[in-house]
Amino acid sequence: MKFQKLGMRTIKTGIVVSLTLLISDLLNLDSPFFAAIAAVIALQASVSESLTMSKNRMLGTILGGIIALLFTYFVPSNILTIGIGIIIIIHICNILGWQKAIQLATMVFLSILMNYEEGSRLGYALDRTLATLVGLVVGTVFNYLVVPPASKHQEYIEESLSKIYSEFKRAVENLIWQKKYYPLENLKDLLNELEAEYEILKKDTKLAVIKDNSYLNFERAFNSLERIYYHLSTILAMDKIPALDENNRKAMKKFFNKEVPEEEERKDNLSIIYNYHIGKIMDEFNFINKIKAEA
Repeated sequence: MKFQKLGMRTIKTGIVVSLTLLISDLLNLDSPFFAAIAAVIALQASVSESLTMSKNRMLGTILGGIIALLFTYFVPSNILTIGIGIIIIIHICNILGWQKAIQLATMVFLSILMNYEEGSRLGYALDRTLATLVGLVVGTVFNYLVVPPASKHQEYIEESLSKIYSEFKRAVENLIWQKKYYPLENLKDLLNELEAEYEILKKDTKLAVIKDNSYLNFERAFNSLERIYYHLSTILAMDKIPALDENNRKAMKKFFNKEVPEEEERKDNLSIIYNYHIGKIMDEFNFINKIKAEA
């Protein structure tokens, strides 16, 4: 059986739970369980996501506490009214765009409504709400101060860049050696997904205490891939595939390390435009290889 190494996220979660329980004890909170649960939920893989979501979750927690308190005063507690309360909380969170807060808001609501005692409902509600808020704050702050060396976004970007780069190389090989056009629709979708992940990584890097500027290389490579897509799209719009000029033949042979079929070169407009875009694609390939060598 292969031993799996502990990940940074796993270690962070254990530390955050212990820290949250310690702070709950120092604050004499009666509900450390809810603080610990909230801290775990606050630990998002992305720092920027954690900051945004935790704000909404804090507001959702307060909402759940307020509605629960109102129910204890004005609504008889039974199976039906509890279900109605859950519906109200979920609906309000959806209206306000707090979808990520629904889990904690309903948890706070249920914990108050199903466990309070007459005469101490206000104190009980405040304690449950405060404990949950403490957990959210601890989890969010810890996630901000202790950033994993490689987030899921960074790993995804590295894999996607390599995959798209390989697909573009295959597209050029099909074009030159098989005289076939390579469909680019899936590659465009991958580029769009990659751009979204890159934006999150950039936000994470700007928020991080310890800066990692690897995202700058990702940006250069991504922009280069975008330019390759543009040049290939232009070529795919052509009615036929012209012959390579001498410079591009040499560049192809050197880059792909194999002989390029010889063809009669023409000097018409289509050939000039085609070879211009091929030349630009080869420049971008070499540029990406340079970035990879520097990384």
